[in-house]
Amino acid sequence: MTTSFAKNMYQADLVKYYDVMHQHRNYCQECNFVNQLIHRYCPGTTQVLDIGCGTGEHAVRMAQRGYTVTAIDTSQDMIALAQEKAQKAGVTIDFQCTDIQSLSLTEGFQAIYALGYTFLYMTTYADIMSFLTASYQALQHQGVFLVDFINGWSLIDQYPRDKFVYHRGNTTIFCFHQASLKKPERVKHIEFYYVISDHDGQVKTIFTEEDLRIFFDDEVQLFFTHCGFEQVTSFRDYSFETPQSGHDGSIILVVGQKY
Repeated sequence: MTTSFAKNMYQADLVKYYDVMHQHRNYCQECNFVNQLIHRYCPGTTQVLDIGCGTGEHAVRMAQRGYTVTAIDTSQDMIALAQEKAQKAGVTIDFQCTDIQSLSLTEGFQAIYALGYTFLYMTTYADIMSFLTASYQALQHQGVFLVDFINGWSLIDQYPRDKFVYHRGNTTIFCFHQASLKKPERVKHIEFYYVISDHDGQVKTIFTEEDLRIFFDDEVQLFFTHCGFEQVTSFRDYSFETPQSGHDGSIILVVGQKY
């Protein structure tokens, strides 16, 4: 088990608004990237593992592309929403409420991906090594593993206070957050304050907080290599363009293969 910290982020009161706050995310582009990556690195792949599946947007789309998907998340509330989506989409997905370190395997996967910045919750060296080692062990020979994360330079440069407004249907969410850096730990601590007006006409407030690790492309590649991955490569912003400098790309994707 990892020691990642996220208080109230993925519990029932806020989970049902997760999709409202992520409605502009381009899940199709992300899944197209994963699909093309798999065909490039490991053609013929059918069995994939989705780590930190959240409400199931990636898992459902990958299943619709013909993959046999196992999807895991440590939030049962997230899993419940993901199961509803899979049922509505008419796809079968093996959802499990667990983490990669506790996943029981009968056979390895041909491809594993952890999108949605799941990797950022690996805030200590022990967490990182445990997560990558468990993912490596869960892969078949020549299997491919992919993580995405916010470029560390972007996390450092972001303003300490900000606000956002999300709206869909009869739901409006005001989100205020403030951040501070824990420099010795290379962690960004973020506190969120939500004011939510829902279809029932009531207004509710929710406070959450989380710690995110500040990662950089070259160090993550070294972590991959240290855990046994070969042919380690990085891309930026869900494209097959490689970063030209440390500041290049707001989202970094690192992929490694098991030999």
